[in-house]
Amino acid sequence: MNSKSQQQEQQPIVFVTGTDTDVGKTFVSTLLVHKWKAAYWKPVQTGIESDQGDSETLKNFKIAASTWQPPIFTPTYALQKPLSPLQAMEYEPNVDIRLLDFVVPEEWSAENPLVVEGAGGVCVPITRKLEITTDLIKHLIETSGHPVYVVVVARSGLGTLNHTLLTWNHLCDNGLRSHLFGVILNGEPNEGNVQALKKFGVNIMAQVAQCTTAHDQDMALHELPSVESLMTQQDVE
Repeated sequence: MNSKSQQQEQQPIVFVTGTDTDVGKTFVSTLLVHKWKAAYWKPVQTGIESDQGDSETLKNFKIAASTWQPPIFTPTYALQKPLSPLQAMEYEPNVDIRLLDFVVPEEWSAENPLVVEGAGGVCVPITRKLEITTDLIKHLIETSGHPVYVVVVARSGLGTLNHTLLTWNHLCDNGLRSHLFGVILNGEPNEGNVQALKKFGVNIMAQVAQCTTAHDQDMALHELPSVESLMTQQDVE
């Protein structure tokens, strides 16, 4: 096997989920894409009747002093209503989302990681069979042919302990502990919550805050670990 083929086999899929709606999944996904020079895919997008969609948000995000543009792949499903995929399908009866429909985009060269952003949190129903985001993650693990890891985005402030631990424990209880890269806390740094979560065995990857200046961007990108270091950490564990 040549070195290029080995590199492609080793490139991971990193699934970004959240503890709640509007915790900053797209913002964090954007940072990860630029940090890792990764491709981006949002398998299910809802709310396009009133919003440009997360793929466009990521496309329009500019990193200071960088002209690099990430490969962005079209969602498998794009639904009109700003609801969970299951609820949004009620307004589009001809749409029937199935897990088997989710195939890693052929355009992905696999020379760099693929960041996949989920819809909502881990228990959001995405099919009429009541399959949830966790089932989609498992589907990608079983079918993609690439290592698949999970990043959880959570708020940094009050309330995050309960929401983060519920999400973390749900993923662990569903056999995904070995696929968990960790949690990224989004918002004002809160060392108290970091230390509390660590006591429960949660790996905190980074704390990031909203970026309003080029310096903010540099600081946020600097805080994020390399994908290689995360994969090495998983191998050790």
